[in-house]
Amino acid sequence: MLWVVGVLIWGGVLGRFIESPLFPIGDVNEFSAGEKRGGGRPDFWEMVFWWTRKPLIGARSVIAGALLPDNFSPLEFKRLVRLWPPGARSPHRKNPNVIPQLREYFSKVRLLDPFAGFGSIPLEAMRLGLGEVVAVELLPTVYIFLKAVLEYPKQFGKRLITDVERWGKWVTDRLREDPEIKELYDEDVAVYIGSWEIKCPHCGRYTPLIGNWWLARVSGKSTGEEEEESEDEEGVRSGVFHRLAWMTPYTSSGVIGIRIVDLNKEISRREIDARVNTKQGTVEVFGRAYNIPRPNINAKRETATCLLCNNTIKNAGKSKEWYVKEALKEYNENLERCLRGEITLENLLESRAKPRILVRVKVINGDLEFEPATNKDNEKLWKAVEKIKQIWGDPDIPLEEISPYSVRYLFPILYGMTRWYRLFNPRQILTFVKIVKLIREAGKQIEQEKIKEGLSKEEAFKYAEAVTTYLAIALANHVRHNCLTTSIEPTQKFIAHALAFRGVAMTWNWVEEVSIANVLGSFTRSLNSISKGLSYLVSAISNSPNRVLLDDATNLNNLAGERFDLIITDPPYRDDVPYTELSDFYYVWLKRALSDVKEVFGVLKLTSRFHAEAFFDEFGNEIETQWKTFALREISENEGRIKCFGVRDSALDYFKFLLSESFKTMASRLKDDGLLVTYYAHTSPDAWEALLEAGWFNAKMRITTAHAIATESAESVTARGKIRLDMSIVAIWRKGTLGEVLLDDVYARAVEACSKDAYDYRKAGFEGVNLFVAVLGKILSQFTQYEHLIGLKTTCKSPIKELVESYIYPATAEAIARSYGATGAKLSPASMFYLLAKVLVGRRPRQVRRVLDRTTAIILSIGTRSNLEDLRSQNIIFRDRERHILLEPRWGLRNSREAIEDALTVRNLSPREPRIAMAVDVLHLLEHYAIALPKEEFRGRADEIRVRAPALFDEAIVLARVLASSLPSEDPERELAKQVMDALGAAAPGTLDLFVRR
Repeated sequence: MLWVVGVLIWGGVLGRFIESPLFPIGDVNEFSAGEKRGGGRPDFWEMVFWWTRKPLIGARSVIAGALLPDNFSPLEFKRLVRLWPPGARSPHRKNPNVIPQLREYFSKVRLLDPFAGFGSIPLEAMRLGLGEVVAVELLPTVYIFLKAVLEYPKQFGKRLITDVERWGKWVTDRLREDPEIKELYDEDVAVYIGSWEIKCPHCGRYTPLIGNWWLARVSGKSTGEEEEESEDEEGVRSGVFHRLAWMTPYTSSGVIGIRIVDLNKEISRREIDARVNTKQGTVEVFGRAYNIPRPNINAKRETATCLLCNNTIKNAGKSKEWYVKEALKEYNENLERCLRGEITLENLLESRAKPRILVRVKVINGDLEFEPATNKDNEKLWKAVEKIKQIWGDPDIPLEEISPYSVRYLFPILYGMTRWYRLFNPRQILTFVKIVKLIREAGKQIEQEKIKEGLSKEEAFKYAEAVTTYLAIALANHVRHNCLTTSIEPTQKFIAHALAFRGVAMTWNWVEEVSIANVLGSFTRSLNSISKGLSYLVSAISNSPNRVLLDDATNLNNLAGERFDLIITDPPYRDDVPYTELSDFYYVWLKRALSDVKEVFGVLKLTSRFHAEAFFDEFGNEIETQWKTFALREISENEGRIKCFGVRDSALDYFKFLLSESFKTMASRLKDDGLLVTYYAHTSPDAWEALLEAGWFNAKMRITTAHAIATESAESVTARGKIRLDMSIVAIWRKGTLGEVLLDDVYARAVEACSKDAYDYRKAGFEGVNLFVAVLGKILSQFTQYEHLIGLKTTCKSPIKELVESYIYPATAEAIARSYGATGAKLSPASMFYLLAKVLVGRRPRQVRRVLDRTTAIILSIGTRSNLEDLRSQNIIFRDRERHILLEPRWGLRNSREAIEDALTVRNLSPREPRIAMAVDVLHLLEHYAIALPKEEFRGRADEIRVRAPALFDEAIVLARVLASSLPSEDPERELAKQVMDALGAAAPGTLDLFVRR
């Protein structure tokens, strides 16, 4: 039986199913991509935001594929992981269908994930019923999240859901009854929208700084089904809108006031058929045009405009610093001085900058109602300052320093927000301190309640720790939606949380939520998300033994002497996200809610209670922030860290060192016949160099195969307008490599073998940078089979860099080109660049030529062994700031002839007296001759070029053949290339063969 065959895997007799061509990668990708979209997301992902979470169905498939033999039935595999029957929706919501014959086999397997993140891989390993699953993380914040995802649901089951809901309600009820909360917030208001206002250096009056005047711009179908807003290049969106609302300013007695324009109400229509231009700031409805005010702040250019005197605000007097930065720094310094009692509230309010409430938002019958804020609303904001003064010095106020070197990801530092409490207005801080104290009190009451019910003190403590952890996570989720670095997201969710941009941005329209309101991200709604997430986890997790450990992946000291059958993990991708510094946003609040406060030598201090190992060191000292303790141990390329801590290595070299140490450690913890499976996603050659150096060169492992698996959301906010990588390369590593081989031989074999892979990926819908990186993964599996590559310049400073840039990237490019039919004449670097730019880079609407962003241009130049400066001098590309424009036949003209004539003009190529320097010149000349001349005259011109430059002619024909068959029908060069091929083949049968050397 097939099940019996499976037990031979660990003896090394058989390969694994994931290494087999039978592995159903297409089905895995289809369901993984669906899971990353809103409707398919696992419920527990909504408990709190984390930056990278791999789709569960993908992780499940990878684990099962790494366990089963290579001759396993694809249909049985799909039934096992729930990819069958076809059309199944969100298969991750059902546990794997592990039949008895496999259950016993799986129960003997030990799996390790040393970079466990939010736990997708270990969770799915537990659902498959593996014998032991170990999840490791370096950072305390992620460690806490992993406990909540993997450990507590299995340990305590459904009763946990009930008690989290009960004690969450207890906290919100106490908060609702708090007299100070009642005094500071209006009962019927759910959200306040505020901004920073500054004292204009020209007129001396206060002007708000508004980055976005929109409140709601919700589009969708007339049935009420929402759809994501889609705009063209000019920012125009036409269609049905469920809600159009914005702010507009007016002046009264030298003060800027706010009016609300709620268009649906103004014209008494539930749905509006409108044309909205966000770039121009206009709305057209029923022939009437409305103007939306333009932002009066541009932080990138460091300019602002006073709404009162209309003057531009730049530098502050003789200071070189932008006035707005200087003013906000002054406010933040004055706020702390005021809270310490050094200046009065009146002094604080005289600062050149301060926060201001602009709009009140109510929720009525499930809909948002916008109202201008009043003076009373702002007075309540400042009352909170006096109340914080009374408790200043309370250890529940997060005074910890934000990592000073992280300005690339924590922009508010530049504006004086250098301590965590400064990311919140006074009322928010006061509210969070109250929630922290209530959570702490709830933990104590839960423990006492369980002791009274008969649990031992240790059991009661562990249970109280579990419930309190979820309450603390709800608070962590709430603070990211309720701070001075949130923003209005008018098209969908209304509130964009503070971590939505792969960092903490400096925003100008911020949101203050009423914690007990029923709105996205409130503490109340966060508790609901916890409940739903827990329900999912309790139903999903089996009794599979698991451990969650705080450890360093470069040494895994807590696992010394242990060996694992499988190591499946998602290591850091070079400079992807600075988790240590950013997740301090959560850490400072989790630490407080899960610790105690006691008087030590007359001073109140945080002391250990729950998860002491996460917040206090082995000597009992508080771990103030993660960045101070763990930054240099996190595997990441971060120039700021290196400089701050005085490391002599470059940031890239330090990253490569740490990554290599982790791979050597993983190899030492892996059984000899085990598999190491890594997720990896990056476009930079440096990142792939680091991976090869770590896994192949230092850990002496080889990649047996690699799969491109959808892991990222195609609708990611961070990807809009930028190069977008929607998938990861899942590489399967084994210990040991073969002997030696000539580098040129393995290059040739790699191109030959991976051309089919490139073709298959294209048929599966891969395109652009995703296609390039997908094929790159396959190429890696060819080169890493061997320990020594004869011909590699091992004496150079970086032989792995040489391998990646001179062989692996070019092999990838050539394999892709061949998949399009680029065979016959060998293409020069310029020809290869032009071809790949044409077939890999899409053209956006209204663009007249393809535009390559900086990253794409670099990838293609390395892959084609070309130089961007040379390509510019050859008029293949034109540089426009950070972008590169391909000088191809222009789109949007009346006909193909005009398109090619325009290309010849911009490339300075004369069809009458051509100066031919490269095959692309020949291609464009032939395209012009084919469409402008009779066939016989065309053949004469073509024959002249063939005699004059035979090699370039052969290249040009290869280009024409590929472009004629591969370009989209709307591309003018498709028709031009077809005209060339038709003209060459029209004279007589076999004529084309005379022109193309095979």
